[in-house]
Amino acid sequence: MKKHIVTGYGLASAKDSAMARTRHRATLVLCALAILVTSQPANATQRYKWWASEEVRQELQLTNQQTDQIESIFRSLRPKLKELAQVLQHEAEQLADVMHTMQAEEWEVTLQIDKVESARSALSKTRTLMLYRVHKKLSAEQLERLQDYWEHHRSSGDARSQRRR
Repeated sequence: MKKHIVTGYGLASAKDSAMARTRHRATLVLCALAILVTSQPANATQRYKWWASEEVRQELQLTNQQTDQIESIFRSLRPKLKELAQVLQHEAEQLADVMHTMQAEEWEVTLQIDKVESARSALSKTRTLMLYRVHKKLSAEQLERLQDYWEHHRSSGDARSQRRR
């Protein structure tokens, strides 16, 4: 004898109800994953312009020419970074949709995962090349000072976050 459950949509078997709960949970997990995946790259294109900070300029002893060159590199790649971040977001949303329906074949899900990872890779590669071009404009001493600056601020940030806990 089949067990039936009364739902907001009428009678459903226990198996159908369990399947609906599983789909709902999967949808929630996928939405959370999509938010996590897509929020980070969007922020990555809007990071702090450290070369424009007077504190950093003095610390690294950046010349006006270096600052202008770094700004030019940033401005030239910013549209591409934004575009790639949007592509990544789109592909991640497509993956969430494919997985949400739970009707796709495994090869279709795999294909969409490959699209997401390809988009993430393109964004990462462009950002890394931008950083490389920026670093080429700095002397070895300036790079070392920049590294020290980031380590100091990272450890200060870690200390602040530890105090809040």
